[in-house]
Amino acid sequence: MGLCVYCNKDRSLTREHILPSFVYKYQERNKKGKISGWREKPQKIVDGEAVIKDVCAECNNVVLGALDGHAKQVLEKAGVFTSNFKENKLYLEHNYNELSRWLLKVAYNSSRASGKHQGVFEKFKGFILGESSVPSQFIISAGLLKPLKLTNDQYHECGKDLDADEHRYVNPFYPRISWAPQTPTGFSVKQIVIGALVFHVVILNDSISRDERKRLIKQYFKRCKGMRLMRKNERKAKVSQIPLTFIDSMQHHMLRPEVEPHLAELLTKTSR
Repeated sequence: MGLCVYCNKDRSLTREHILPSFVYKYQERNKKGKISGWREKPQKIVDGEAVIKDVCAECNNVVLGALDGHAKQVLEKAGVFTSNFKENKLYLEHNYNELSRWLLKVAYNSSRASGKHQGVFEKFKGFILGESSVPSQFIISAGLLKPLKLTNDQYHECGKDLDADEHRYVNPFYPRISWAPQTPTGFSVKQIVIGALVFHVVILNDSISRDERKRLIKQYFKRCKGMRLMRKNERKAKVSQIPLTFIDSMQHHMLRPEVEPHLAELLTKTSR
């Protein structure tokens, strides 16, 4: 028994996936290997699905499970689940309320698992559970990573592991969650990557004025070229390529001194 992190009730606690299990199942089915990932708390690569045991069964299986179900439907229909994504656009047919709640849930799960910046997302718990209206302190944006062309040496060394095509292009299915680097004062950005699809959960500080909020959002889109705003009133969003490859998107996170020595192992283990 313990206090559920979402509803604050004393109940039996269950394991909540950081990313939903359908993401890990696709990796296992497609690559036929162990799921591995970098874990912040132990500071090492760990095999297995990333979970955190602090959510009651009712929140996990009913409310949060329904959000996972919606996200799975949206991502499958958009064609995200492919080992080497080469399209320059896709369409997300979604319910904004459910998709944004799901992304906030994933971001909050990740922050609790890493022990970093948990307070950024705690204020959204009521919205994640569907108990309050859409807050004004965040926006959601989306973009597509562009394929990376390997050199001849890279192609012969790891092209097979990365499912490179005959022209040496790769855009592998490699899900990850990280904080965006060097964000200006006033907002922070959690990056959630599912294959080639990139979501940004942009959290704005509570104390800023409406005019400052507009200025910061404008500044964000100037910095993050190609990312498109997910609007509350739309049900079908066209998402296009941004000028970043999967290596670019992970560089700030995976090339940290504590992670870089393990990078080759991590890429080959998650891509096999």
